[in-house]
Order: sequence, then C-alpha cells, then structure tokens
Amino acid sequence: MKNFPNLSIEKIISTQMSCDVLVVGNGGAGIRAAVTAADLEQEVLLLGESGVGKSGSTFYPLSHEWGMLYAVDEEDALRFGDEIISASGGCMNEKLAWKLAEGSIRAFRRLEEGGVPFVPMKEVGITGCFGREPRGAFLKDMDGFIRFSKRELEERKNIRFCGGMTAISLLVRENRCCGAVAVDEQGELVHIAAKAVVLACGGGEGLYEYGASYGHLYGGAYAMAARHGVRLANLEFIQFVHGSVMPRRGINYYPFSYVELPKVQNGKGESCLWKYLPEGMTEEECLLAHAAHGPFSTDSKGKYLEYAMVGEAEAGNGTGLVFSPDAARVSGKRYELWEAFLKRMGMNTGTPMALYPFAQGFNGGILLHGDMTTDMEGLYACGESAGGCHGPNRMGGLCILATQVLGEAAGKAAAEYAAERELWKYPEAEELLRKEFGCPEKGENGQPLEIMKEVRRVMQKYACLHRNEEGLQEAMERLKSLRMNPMANLGKKETAEHFRVYNGVQAAGLILYSMRQRKESRGCHDRVDYPSRDSGQEKMNWVTMDNGKITGGVLEKNP
Repeated sequence: MKNFPNLSIEKIISTQMSCDVLVVGNGGAGIRAAVTAADLEQEVLLLGESGVGKSGSTFYPLSHEWGMLYAVDEEDALRFGDEIISASGGCMNEKLAWKLAEGSIRAFRRLEEGGVPFVPMKEVGITGCFGREPRGAFLKDMDGFIRFSKRELEERKNIRFCGGMTAISLLVRENRCCGAVAVDEQGELVHIAAKAVVLACGGGEGLYEYGASYGHLYGGAYAMAARHGVRLANLEFIQFVHGSVMPRRGINYYPFSYVELPKVQNGKGESCLWKYLPEGMTEEECLLAHAAHGPFSTDSKGKYLEYAMVGEAEAGNGTGLVFSPDAARVSGKRYELWEAFLKRMGMNTGTPMALYPFAQGFNGGILLHGDMTTDMEGLYACGESAGGCHGPNRMGGLCILATQVLGEAAGKAAAEYAAERELWKYPEAEELLRKEFGCPEKGENGQPLEIMKEVRRVMQKYACLHRNEEGLQEAMERLKSLRMNPMANLGKKETAEHFRVYNGVQAAGLILYSMRQRKESRGCHDRVDYPSRDSGQEKMNWVTMDNGKITGGVLEKNP
C-alpha cells in the first residue's frame, strides 16, 4: 500500500480481524497463554513477528540449553516459594512467588510428559543462580522443546497463528483493552478486535549495543501499556550476563565453569583483574563468587569481574576480558551440555573467549496484580513483558518457569474474562492512533535504524553498569531530541520498524526514569552515587505515562 496522508486512518487500515483472546508474542510465555486460553474454549489469535523458535528469549540460539526450576511436591513448594522471595530482596509481589512455586510441579510434569528432555541439576551438581540448593533441571535439547511447542499449537484448532505481524498500539475505550493495531509485512495496518489481550512480546534487550536479543526486543509492551496509564514495575532490574564478543558475538557464557579458575587477561594479554579488586580480595575469590551465578549483582564479590570488563574497555585495552579455560579441567558430567553446545559452535571447552556484560533478561514489566490482572481491564501480561514476579536477583531457571506458570495463569485469566464479555468491534482507531503517534502529514521523520543506533549508544553508556543521576538525566535528554513520525511511513516495507523504534524510544525513557527513582544499589541495579543497599527501599517502584509525560512512584502495597 502507498502512503496516503490525506485519508483517514480507518481507510488506510487494510484488514480487520477479531477474536476472543489476542496473544501478542510467540515465545514460551505467549505459546503457553494461547494454549491455555484455547483449552478454555476461546477463539485465540496468536501474533508473532516470526515462526515458533525463531525469536524471543526462550529460544535464544547462542546459549547452552536453559534450566527450569520446580518443586517436587507440596512440601518442597513451601521451601521453594520462600527461596524465591528471599532472592528477590523484598522487591516483588509475594503472591506471585507462591503462584510460581505451587504451579511449578504441574508445569514441569507437563513438559516432561510431553517428551521434552531434561537432566536434573542434582545429577550435574549445579545449584542455580542465587539459589540455596540444587533444584530443577537443564533442558537437554532445544529442538525437543520447539517440537513440543509447535505440537501444542497445532493440536488446538481454535488457535490462529499470524506470523510477520508487529503489534504497535493497544485499542482502549473506557479503560478497557479491546484489541490492538498491528503492522503486517507489507507495512499495512491491521485492526484486531479482541475481548481480552495478553502481552507476551518480551523485554528490551535490543535497546543495548550488547544485548542477547533474539528478534526485535525493544520493550514495545512497556510503551504500549504505559501510554494508557498502565503502571510498570521494576524496570530498573535488568540482568547483565557474560556474553562473548570474540571469537563469536553473543554467546551466553557458562558461569559455573569459573570454579575451574580460568586465566583472565585483557585484550592485550595482560593480567588486570587485580586492579579492580578491593584490598584483601584475591582473583580466585572473585571467580569463585561468580561461579555461583551468571548475572551481575552488586550483592556479590563476583561483581568485580564486570567492573574489570568495563574498565579495561574504557581504558582502550580491548572489549571485555579474555577467559582462557583449561579444557582438561572443564570436563565431566558438570560440563556435558556446555561442551555439546560449544561443539555446535565449532569450539571446545578450552576455547578462549572475550566476554563483556550483555543485557540478557528483564526482571520488570507491566505490573501484575496477585490475580494476574493489570491496571487496565481486559489487559494481561506474562513473560518479560510482565513485572512484579521477579526482584533484583532472579534465581536461575525462574524465568523459564515463569513463562510456563504465569503464561498459563495469564491465558486462564484472559479466557475467563473474555467468556463474560461482548466483543467491542472497531472502536475509534483513527482518533487513538493520532493521539499516540501524531498526524501523518506533521512532524519530523527520522530514520529508524539511525535512531535505534543512538538509543543503543545512550543505553549502553548510561544504563548498563555504574549508573548515576547525572548520566541518567543526560540519557533522558538525549532521547528527547530524537524525532520520529511513523504515521508518515505507512504502506512501506520498513513500516513496522518505524513503529518498533518509536515504541523503543519510549520504552528506553521509561527504563531510565525507573533507574533514576531507585537511589540505592541492589542486585543488578548499580548506582555509583548510591553504592549501598537501603533497607527503606525494599519495595517496588513503578512508572507510567500521563498525557505523554513519564511519571512514577513507590508501590506502598502489592496489588
């Protein structure tokens, strides 16, 4: 379709669709939500930018197979729930922690009975990140999980999958979400009327220069919800893990191998870690501390590895640190999955890798209430689009569990809501879109690729480690200078990218505002101007937008 700026938006919309439950995103959480809603006899439309297994953190291809935590029985679920809450540092909705623990038994059994292959963590002697005891299991074969996911969708005849579609805006009337507008591969607008909407379209890893991003993870769910006053929680809690920049970019490193004490040097082959350690701490002590967890945490002595990675890069000594393991030591059952993964990558356990902090997981998102509702009637969220279910330190394997347990819970809540509602067809889409994105014939028209490059430069410099008030404020000012008019680019091959980047700029602003609000260092949130934990801030912060302006506060009581 060509650009027709003088026509109303309703006339430019090429397709109108309807369903009972619209699920946006076909990663692990979105698939589970769609299947659950379909099993409750709702007509489900599943929207995805690509095919199953081709995008989303669940299916990230440059990582050894993920782990999934679970309880073995009801008594263990009590211990597990307490473990989740303890790791969160008080900054989560405890109702969701118990929902995760209690639902984990059923969730793991469903995957195992579905033929998804696992190896228990106890068998390989691994305790997951920030955990107390070995629990859960590692996936043995990602292809097995992809086959299971595809089969789940194919068996439900009341699920329609639409690939090549990017949701850009929610349709809202009287504080009720009644659908969404999407862009198809031809750059045309598609109006989708729905009784309930589940956002499961991931986090914002793609907003960073160094991000473990599979697909367009620009935080679109955050922007779409916040523009309508829906609160977002814990956006400042972003997990940074050790990712490779050499010999291949983006590999999620196996942190448990640090227990074997690899040689650590900068890009010039120099020993350098010692320069970043506090007096009295040895390199061995730092490595062993990080061997217990993958993500960066200000609560751990392992944090000095990340400080050295960033410090040596800033000093011009190469990007990150080069880790050279002894292959003879990195062997045995503990490393079998890692060894198999490296073999697929053309490497082995002794291959040196240059590592740097990569944005790998968002622990915050759309604020979930204890009953899986959000601030907006008819709107639900799960996966990395959801917030309140994780804190500043998220246990390793909890993210995948959340896709299954909270994906199921969101799908169930959306289906039950939809079953009691009439479909509101085609509300005033033209008015809503003009309010959100402006008029096609007005406004500056920036190029999305160049704008996203600037966003990534800003976020990497000011919103990774070593955050401070001056830098975060500077970052927000630089974002304000970016101008886009996606409505002037309808009907083009790159139309979806214009809208994705527009939403990404707003999501980045929301993240920066969240980081400014939390004036302490806690878990993955690192403020050099507030280097210590503050016991008075063991609560969730929230942000949203009010008439285009970002605002926020402290959540005094969990909903």
